[in-house]
Amino acid sequence: MSAISKQAGFTLIELLIAIAVSAVIAILAYQSIDAAVRISESHSQQQQQLSQLQRAVWWLEQDVMQMAPRPVLDELGSSLPAMQLSPGQLEFTRIALYPTPYSSGGLVRVRYLLEDNQLLRLSWSVLDRAPDSLPRRQVLLKDVEAMDVRLLDANQFWFDFWPQPGQPLEDLPGLVEIELDLKKVGKVRRLLPGVDGMRVNDAP
Repeated sequence: MSAISKQAGFTLIELLIAIAVSAVIAILAYQSIDAAVRISESHSQQQQQLSQLQRAVWWLEQDVMQMAPRPVLDELGSSLPAMQLSPGQLEFTRIALYPTPYSSGGLVRVRYLLEDNQLLRLSWSVLDRAPDSLPRRQVLLKDVEAMDVRLLDANQFWFDFWPQPGQPLEDLPGLVEIELDLKKVGKVRRLLPGVDGMRVNDAP
């Protein structure tokens, strides 16, 4: 009877082995689940970044391809060219295809600039601004390390500022090259058609 009782139970060593095996299985299961969650979160983050990038590029394309030769007045009454490019920012007048609260007379003024590693889009409800005219601000992209813009003039020369000395305020570029340096993606470059029907393939 005592021999049967001894065979029916577990020894301490067997119990410890069973606990150790269960612990290893639990650790492996946790690591697998944790890895799956991390992959899912990374994929979701990449999808979100891609969606934001596509949205920013869409805004750039829509604005640039609808440029209009309309100079404006700033808050101090000084004339601004239809297209103005300076380090870190690009501002121009564009056609508003549909009436919106942010357009005037079928036109709207927009500005792109880099601020605190964010790509911002500013738009004004009026073209000729008053001292109290405030723009609508949109954050299009985050973690942007640099924004480089070049404009191609009618003589097929590239410039990183616009307009040139003595150039009419109404002049617009034929092509607009925009390059964004994104922290987690790298460099993204777009070549956009401007005025006079110039195509991307016409670029030198």
